[in-house]
Amino acid sequence: MKLGDLATKLGLPFHGDPEHQVLRFAPIERAKADELAFVVGKKFVEQLRSCQAGAVIVPSQMLEEAPGNCLVSDNPYDSYAVASWLLNPEHKIPLGVHASATVAPSAALGNNISIDANAVIGEAVVIGDGVSIGANCVIGDNVSINSNSRLFANVTIYHGCTVGHECRIQSGAVLGAEGFGYARNKDGWNGIHQTGGVQVGDRVHIGANTTIDRGAIDDTVIGDGVILDNQIQIAHNVRIGQNTAIAGCVGIAGSTTIGENCQIGGACNIVGHLSITDNVVLNAASLVTRSIDEAGRYSSGMPLQSSNSWKRTFVSLGKLDDLVKRVRRLERQP
Repeated sequence: MKLGDLATKLGLPFHGDPEHQVLRFAPIERAKADELAFVVGKKFVEQLRSCQAGAVIVPSQMLEEAPGNCLVSDNPYDSYAVASWLLNPEHKIPLGVHASATVAPSAALGNNISIDANAVIGEAVVIGDGVSIGANCVIGDNVSINSNSRLFANVTIYHGCTVGHECRIQSGAVLGAEGFGYARNKDGWNGIHQTGGVQVGDRVHIGANTTIDRGAIDDTVIGDGVILDNQIQIAHNVRIGQNTAIAGCVGIAGSTTIGENCQIGGACNIVGHLSITDNVVLNAASLVTRSIDEAGRYSSGMPLQSSNSWKRTFVSLGKLDDLVKRVRRLERQP
């Protein structure tokens, strides 16, 4: 794109040659004359001064350090996010229903939709305008997928689930599978029929191979603007507030409520039937065993050490109980 056109689409002030063309993004330290880079703060000032990029997206306080062409943004990382789609338009499935797809007669299909090869669309499904459904997707009966959402190949959505507007669901994701609900009896386990559904709000992104179980009675609910990484397990009747971000390999047990604007690091484990308030940050690999009622950052687990240091620490941990008892005895002495 010409830099002047790019600045106009991004709504950003521009300094330099508006006719200069860039082909792609590149890291600031490696960008060439036909590439666009960005910097987010002053820790990159040396790379900015020496860069060879055709243009750089910079914060206003670094404008004087920028050589040549630059776009000025209050949030360079967000501007990079928008520009990444403009410079690299997404490949789209052709409009229409592929000849090998199976669509139930009672399904209602909107305008300008795409349904790719071997997809299966069940009875009474409602698909909104501009929806794209990839190859081999299976959409169960009575599912609703609202406008401009995209399902990549091999997504499965069980019966009775709802997907909002402008959602993106990556390959292998499963929505609405049976929740892990069983009653113990003398013969073993008796499965509880999971009669709820899954409600996914607007602008939700769901990563590859993430699973969201249907509710036992009420629905499992994913709020507007939630972003979910790959390989996340969300159990039955979980509720996640809007704009919460969850990184890969997180496991959330049943009937847990997570508030709005939370950030949950990779490999966290959250036990069931608890609540986490708004604006909580969980560092990676945290184990949450109790409700969190106050916003802030939380951690658990042991930071990485060398093996020899870890062995010494582990041995010391085993002696803590004896140490506490000794201290208490000493404190009781006159």
